[in-house]
Amino acid sequence: MPTFVFFNISAHGHINPTLPIVAELNRRGHKVYYFIGESFAEAVQKAGGIPVVLPGSSRAQNTTPPGDKEIALLPFLMARESPRIVPEIVDKLRSINPDCIIFNTMLLAPRLAARILRLPVIGFRPFHSPRRLQKITETFTDPDVKLLAHAANQALTTVTTSYQLPAITLQEVFSEVPGLTLVFLPKTFQVDAAQFDERFLFVGPSFTVPPPIPWPVAQSDHSAVTRIYISLGTLRNNDPDFYRMCFAAFATPDWSVVMSVGDQIDLRTLEPIPGNFVVKASVPQTALLPHADVFVTHGGLNSTMESLYYGIPLVVLPSIKEQQTTAERVRDLQLGLVLDRNNLTAQALHEAVTTVLQDETIRHSLHHIKDTIRSAGGYLRATDAIIAFQQQALP
Repeated sequence: MPTFVFFNISAHGHINPTLPIVAELNRRGHKVYYFIGESFAEAVQKAGGIPVVLPGSSRAQNTTPPGDKEIALLPFLMARESPRIVPEIVDKLRSINPDCIIFNTMLLAPRLAARILRLPVIGFRPFHSPRRLQKITETFTDPDVKLLAHAANQALTTVTTSYQLPAITLQEVFSEVPGLTLVFLPKTFQVDAAQFDERFLFVGPSFTVPPPIPWPVAQSDHSAVTRIYISLGTLRNNDPDFYRMCFAAFATPDWSVVMSVGDQIDLRTLEPIPGNFVVKASVPQTALLPHADVFVTHGGLNSTMESLYYGIPLVVLPSIKEQQTTAERVRDLQLGLVLDRNNLTAQALHEAVTTVLQDETIRHSLHHIKDTIRSAGGYLRATDAIIAFQQQALP
């Protein structure tokens, strides 16, 4: 059986869609190695993969979630680190002797390692990304970016020439498109979908449907209770003022609310918590969503896809560009409403939730995209495609 190697970014939103694929490959008898940060090694192992700690990932790092500028700077930073990291990755890959590399297309090192070892590659995108090529330097107006680009290209030249390969620029590396790229959304949700050719396989959300669990809020005697699930995701969720605003918006018996607030907040600081709320650091989201009538979310792509899989309308509160793109698709496809998190009031939040629950256009749009998502294939289609691509790549 072939051996596959995954490379990914150490963040829940990037890793979660890949774990069902790892488990399915393992179930079919394939060996799967997974290069990832140490904090996610247990999750990979639980899925049946063999975790390999990425070089540099054990270093002390800034725990502040990256903003748009930091995300845009990542290619330059990865290039600068490549002379140190890539040789270690290449050595580990030589000992593993994989048949195919499967990598998050935001990453640089696996692209270089595959080029050095002449291995077939499969990409995956757990995020929005334009197909039209854009020069990396166009992201910035800062004149110092040219210096960053020059230093990045020098670092890449150091790597490639040490393996007797031609020099390559950062722009050239990221312009290369694998013969197969898995995209974890339906094509109808993709921005500029017509720009994507047959190399991109839109498999929709990749998750296993969990067994049902009961809604954790005690049943009210009120005749018509609306169930709301609220979550700002796993990174940018330290916002006690927002959670108190939710209390003010929905602290009446006709609402039943589950709120996930992350592990950065001491739940005692949010007290008193209304009796119609259950507030936890984390909840099994995909098991709760089938019970919800509406989802108030930060607009993470996985969370959005999971909600739409169940046909749940959305109120989206984006805070970074990626989430804003998701929010705009939700708005444009009439799947919910978008609010400005920086100028939010309890009344506006209450009105938005009420609107999405009552809007017949939103209800119709949700029914259509729910069918589209469920027919996209998810992790099973992704696994089939990986195996088929690897077999075709055999010499």
